[in-house]
Amino acid sequence: MVLMVSNPARPGSHMLGDAMAALFFIAFSVFLWIESDAVAAATISHPYATGFVKFGILATFGECLKDRIVVGHWLPPKLAFRFLIWGVVGIWLTAAFPLFDTGLASLVAHHMWPAFPYPFWVSMWINFFGGIAFFVMFVHYWANSILDDGFIAPWDLFRRPEAPQWCKTILLSMLFFWVPAQTITFLLPPVWRVLFAAYLGICLGLILSFAAKAGEATGEGLA
Repeated sequence: MVLMVSNPARPGSHMLGDAMAALFFIAFSVFLWIESDAVAAATISHPYATGFVKFGILATFGECLKDRIVVGHWLPPKLAFRFLIWGVVGIWLTAAFPLFDTGLASLVAHHMWPAFPYPFWVSMWINFFGGIAFFVMFVHYWANSILDDGFIAPWDLFRRPEAPQWCKTILLSMLFFWVPAQTITFLLPPVWRVLFAAYLGICLGLILSFAAKAGEATGEGLA
C-alpha cells in the first residue's frame, strides 16, 4: 500500500504573494499617474518601445493572475519568455490601433462607412471585421502552448479536446467584453490607448483562466 502525501502550500505564503502582487500593481499604477506627462511624452517619442514595456509588464501581470487562479501560485514557468511574448503583442497593437483608426477614417471620408458611432466601429473592425483580436489571442495561446508543452503546429491546437470550448469562450468575450472595452479605448486620446489596452490585458488573464478551466472540464468530460 502506497500512501500519497500532499504538500499544499501554506496559506500564509498565498497571503504574502497576494499582498506583494497587489502592492506591485498599485505602485506601478501610481507611478504612471504621477509621471503621466513623462509617460505621454515617451509614448509619442518611442511608441513601439513603450508599447512593449506597457504590455510586457501589465499583460504579464494578468498572466500571473491567471496562474494564481488556475494553479494557485503567482509565477508561471519561463516568465521572461512570457514577458517577451506580451511585449511583442504590445508592439503589434501599437501599430494596429492607428492602422484601424486611420483606415476607418478613410472609409468614412470616402462615404464608404457610417461615421457614427465611430469608436464602436473601430472596435468592431479590430474584433470582428479585421479579425486581429482573435488572432492575437490565438497566437498567445499557441506561444504559451509551446512554452508549456514544446513545439506544436498552430493548426494542431484545434485537435485538442478543449479547443471548441476555448474558441467559444474567446468569441463570447470578444462580443460581450472586448467590443465595449475597446470602444472605450477609442474614446480616449491616442496617446493613452495602448496603456489602457495593456490594463485590459489583466482582464485578458481572467478570460484566459476561465477558458482554461472550461477547457479542462471539457477535456475531462471527454476522457
